[in-house]
Amino acid sequence: MTRIVERFAVGPIVGESGDTHVRVFGALPQGRLTAGQKFLWGRIRWREEGQSQWSDVRRFRLNGNFDGSGVVILNGLRPGGRYEYQAGWVSDEEPAELDWSAASEGSFVTNQPDADQTRFLFGSCCYRFVGFDGKIQDDRADKIFAEMSDLSTREKPDFVLFGGDQVYADSLYNIGAADNRGEFSSLYRESFAQPKLARLLRETNSYMILDDHEIENNWPERANADRWTSKYPAAIKAYQIYQASHSPAAPLNEAGTYLDRDPDRFWYTFSRGPADFFVMDVRTERVLSRWSWQRRMISEEQEQAFVRWLDTDPDRIKVLVTSVVLFPEQRRPFRGKDAWEGFRYQRQRLLTAMAQSRSRKLVVLSGDVHASLYANLTLNGGKQVHSWTCSGLFWPTALMAFRWYRPMIRVPGLLYGGWGRPLGQVNVPGQVFSDNAFSMVAFTEEGARFDLYDRRRRHVAEASQEIRWS
Repeated sequence: MTRIVERFAVGPIVGESGDTHVRVFGALPQGRLTAGQKFLWGRIRWREEGQSQWSDVRRFRLNGNFDGSGVVILNGLRPGGRYEYQAGWVSDEEPAELDWSAASEGSFVTNQPDADQTRFLFGSCCYRFVGFDGKIQDDRADKIFAEMSDLSTREKPDFVLFGGDQVYADSLYNIGAADNRGEFSSLYRESFAQPKLARLLRETNSYMILDDHEIENNWPERANADRWTSKYPAAIKAYQIYQASHSPAAPLNEAGTYLDRDPDRFWYTFSRGPADFFVMDVRTERVLSRWSWQRRMISEEQEQAFVRWLDTDPDRIKVLVTSVVLFPEQRRPFRGKDAWEGFRYQRQRLLTAMAQSRSRKLVVLSGDVHASLYANLTLNGGKQVHSWTCSGLFWPTALMAFRWYRPMIRVPGLLYGGWGRPLGQVNVPGQVFSDNAFSMVAFTEEGARFDLYDRRRRHVAEASQEIRWS
């Protein structure tokens, strides 16, 4: 008897990969499993590029408690290897000969720890207009992923990094916003199943972190008891399933063979070649207060972990990923309290830690503001921090008023700490590009390159930047 391996409704999504392992996510059609049902229906096989022999078939569990999804961990891979795979599902746990003709095909690459460079795609903020029926109304947002996929096929970057707002649960603000677990799950299914994005996610390793629109605009500014107890748990459960599960935030068992439990935090670290990444969660740990010195964007635990990370292997490139902008600041009257400029005391501690650390190759990647630009900060003492902002992947023309423009930014100028003392000098030497875009980032032992591409994959030289480590 032969069984057909069916395509996943969402996925496969290739997530985090280490030197010898990778995570792959897949989800069944909606409603195929109900809560409490768990079956070994997932199927995957893989081989290194250029080889003809497939691995033995790996079965993995799909869980109705997680919207019919599952994550499989592939181990025993070769560092720096490029692999191809086939994945899908069957509706029976019994062993049988498999027909792979309908299965999805994809590829992934493992980390080469002694590599002298790494390259990756980076972008954030992909708005999709969701109608009252919960369906995405057009394919405009998906088109930029075709360009990213084509560039990925040609250039073969190590991974793609998404810096927040991968979905918009509030595309019409309060009207029709996702409010319960079913609506949030449906939003992810609609968004991640769009064909161009689906292709990119199955063919390129990906890392993701949330921002406000995975919950609601400027979360938790308008949070009340009802939102904390109903909307927030629903949004976070969907985020755990569709983004965090295939990231380093989801803990593995001691043997590293399966997901051990739900994550108890969403920030995480990973390494690629010569670079170490600290991916901050700047949304779910916020403490808002009328007293500015008591406001916190991240927990004390996350802050201290970041400080320790800075001085671990300080000769490596240190990349902070924060979904909201660390610098530059906005001019009045545009200045707000949602980005780091509204949390000056904690920002001062982070930048002071950078200034005092032994690390000298310091980069910040951010999104949120619907514009792309390079900025640098010369800290007191002369150390340089380089910032690359790339946002948004898609933002409708009708909402152009909600973009950053150069006249809104206070540069050149001093960046001040919570006590009114200057921390350093900010400069933006290139163009501020206020349109849909994505970027290719490259790090080497000598320096870094930030290349910006518009929605038609045309290189935006005026906003791109090349640097050398000082």
